[in-house]
Amino acid sequence: MSTTTAPPLSWSPVSCAALVTGCGSTSGLSSGTGRHLAILLQEQGWEVYATGRDPEVMGDLAARGIHTRRLDLTDPQSMKEVVTEIQDHHGSVGLLVNNAAYSLNGTVLETSIDAARDQFETNLFGTFELTRMVLPDMIAARSGRIVMMSSIFGLFGTAGRGYYEASKHALEGLSDALRLEVRNLGLDVVVVEPSPIRGGFVPDDVSALGLSGREEVYGPFWEHFVRWHETYRETERPTGRGRTAVTSEAVARCVVRAAGARQPRIRYRIGLPVRLLGTMRGLIGETNWDRFVRWFFPHPQAASTIRAQEVLR
Repeated sequence: MSTTTAPPLSWSPVSCAALVTGCGSTSGLSSGTGRHLAILLQEQGWEVYATGRDPEVMGDLAARGIHTRRLDLTDPQSMKEVVTEIQDHHGSVGLLVNNAAYSLNGTVLETSIDAARDQFETNLFGTFELTRMVLPDMIAARSGRIVMMSSIFGLFGTAGRGYYEASKHALEGLSDALRLEVRNLGLDVVVVEPSPIRGGFVPDDVSALGLSGREEVYGPFWEHFVRWHETYRETERPTGRGRTAVTSEAVARCVVRAAGARQPRIRYRIGLPVRLLGTMRGLIGETNWDRFVRWFFPHPQAASTIRAQEVLR
């Protein structure tokens, strides 16, 4: 068992081990939340296990004394190995932050069912399989906290990333079910819903979106989709809509607050957009909400609809 000093929290976890997923991406489109979070949790006194598909890219974290391990949410064996190591040294996982996810681009017409299944395998099934692995020892210790990283797009759908948004909707629903199932067993389940995160969006070229076909139908839409996100790709001085985006550091700080609170909130909404849109839909009604989404977010215009009829006729 570890003799590491317990972190200075307003609650008393039996285990000071924190397992964080999604810390290994070096992509320019990665928000970097997992890496910031691993550092902040270590500074708070947690024994941090930072995980990702490629631990070699986490050398900076390892140099700080953070445990870096390979963990792939589509590889149950890799998950089991990390969880077993933590249980052997600490008895149980004290804090699990399910941060790993990716966003699949594609309309329903363009997206193969295999690609959709892969999206859910990482964002939902792998996430909850990892959660299931840590639950027995958490329950036995009657101590533990699970943080689920959702998104503003866990609240509603937009054109072009429906399967990603559906995976976050599902994560929200299962998180609510899990919270009710373990609330009397000493465990907390928290959902974090960030507004758009600076730098964590789509590439700057349609060819890099990873689309699987039918671009001839939705070509104009995807060109607009990429242009629309330009302001969100700015990390230092965003303009226009991008000014309402939040930083990955802000998201990480929020997760740390949720990890340390004696009585955490059920949901933490970060930034103005998610707080505003989270209540707006119920106030204005479904028809007006649909008009708003079509006005604000990219969607196929009439030209694309006509083109689709021509191509698919």
